Parts: sequence; structure tokens; C-alpha cells
Amino acid sequence: MSKLGYDGVVALLVADISLSIGPDQIEALYQYAKFQFECGNYLGAADYLYQYGALCTNSERNVSALWGKLAAEILMQNWDLALEELNRLKEIIDSKNFSSPLNQLQNRIWLMHWALFIFFNHIRYLNAIPTNAHHLIRYLATAVVVNKRRRNMLKELIKVIQQEHHTYKDPITEFLECLYVNYVVVGF
Repeated sequence: MSKLGYDGVVALLVADISLSIGPDQIEALYQYAKFQFECGNYLGAADYLYQYGALCTNSERNVSALWGKLAAEILMQNWDLALEELNRLKEIIDSKNFSSPLNQLQNRIWLMHWALFIFFNHIRYLNAIPTNAHHLIRYLATAVVVNKRRRNMLKELIKVIQQEHHTYKDPITEFLECLYVNYVVVGF
């Protein structure tokens, strides 16, 4: 064995393991990853889904695992890894032949929705909102107000709304400005 070296031994072990893994075991890995996700063990789910993706030969099921891994990374707030998964899904959606154009469109729409979580939490993209995408302040404001875990960002959001007051207004940002800056709420 010493003539094989470390890489040779690893290659033999991988070959031996791959002989004992069949479609049933790969499917069990997927189901276990899904179970871990449903139990809130997102770290375990992401790891198992990654392993599943490496072993899976079914492209439909592999895409499903990528969606699960994206969700797990978002829930763990691993924004860099979530961005990688988002880009991987984007490439697959753009290059894959779907059963219908409507199915591809639905996947693109879901991708855009999931992307909002990443882009509103990834600093590189968050800085772009006041620069060139003022209209996204509305979505950020709604996300901060609706999500209890994001309420700690309210002060920062109010600062952004005040800074961008001269370039962008909508009913949501005006309401927040009246409520938290001017302390005026006009009744109907």
C-alpha cells in the first residue's frame, strides 16, 4: 500500500464506496437532507444536499436539491454561499430545456424572489440601492417592517429613506418617514 501513496489509497476507497452506493442510497440521502431541512438543521441539510448533488444523475432532482441548498444557505445567512448557489441555478435555468416556456418562466420568477433575500442582505448589493436602484428601497422597507428579525435594521433604513427623500418617494417610504422622522400620521 505504501507504493500507492495517499492519493492512490483515497482513489481505491472512493471506488469501493461508489460500488456500494446505488440509486436507493442516493435517494435516501436526498430524503434525509430534506428531513434535516424540515427539522431546522440547515447546515446538515446543505451539506447532505451538496453530497447528493455530486452523486445524483437525475437532472430534475439535482435542480430540486440546488433549490434546497439555496434555501438552506439563505436561512443560515451565508450570503456568499447563497449567491454562489443562486448563480449556479441561474445558469441551469438559462441553459436547460424545460418542458414548457411557462415552466422556465416560473423558475426565473422564483429565482428573482429568492434573489431578493440575498441582494437585500449582501453588502455589495445593498450599497447599490441608493446609488442606482432607488425603487428597491420600497421592497427593503417592507422587508424590514414585516420581518421581526429585521427590525433592528429600522434605524439604518430610516437614514437611507431620509438620504434618498429628494430622489425617491412612495407611499411606504413616506409613511415610514412620517412615522419615525416627522412623528406625524395623518388620519383619513
